[in-house]
Amino acid sequence: MRKTGMIDELIAASRELYDRKLIHAAGGNSSIRDGDSVWISQTGAELGKLTADKLVKVDLDGTVLEGKAPSKEMNMHLAMYRARKDARAVVHVHPTYAIALSTLIGRESNDAVPPYTMAFYVRAGRVPMIPYHPSGAHSLHEAVAVLAPAHHAILLRQHGVIVAGAHMSTAVGIVEEVEQCCQIAVVTALKGAPLTADQLRAIDAALGRTWDNVT
Repeated sequence: MRKTGMIDELIAASRELYDRKLIHAAGGNSSIRDGDSVWISQTGAELGKLTADKLVKVDLDGTVLEGKAPSKEMNMHLAMYRARKDARAVVHVHPTYAIALSTLIGRESNDAVPPYTMAFYVRAGRVPMIPYHPSGAHSLHEAVAVLAPAHHAILLRQHGVIVAGAHMSTAVGIVEEVEQCCQIAVVTALKGAPLTADQLRAIDAALGRTWDNVT
């Protein structure tokens, strides 16, 4: 895809996330990979009003190649790209129900979001939750980096979610699936019945996916 096409895709997806109320005000950040570099929203950018002049190009070490200051959460995005070679897009958003569920769980978990639907489990798999870290903190980026090799969707307690996808549309779709299951969890007070262990194993088997190294 040509540079202008990638930028257009990033801008369109960012505005879509805002329109679907998965982010609010100037929260969240988004990025798309271009070979050994990444285009990411700049610090303070409102995704709902994102324009090309509010994007920053960085390399995979975080060195700015074009533009102004990147999002202070750039290192979360880079951790995902470095750990997941198939990742071409990363979005970090603050969905209401995902944050609400994180407050109900209360502690870190390697399987935080109940798999109420097949669509969620196929797209997102197991979604872990890390403890609260201040936005932009080095400890937050480190916690994401630890989980990124095994998980492409991570719940951040009292903060939001970060998702990596092979395509921007894939990443946005995963965010929506995560938020839907978080909403079900909240409105049912975590009393809804998720898919059974046998059903989950069947999905994993069909996808050739294993969680043997995930505790």
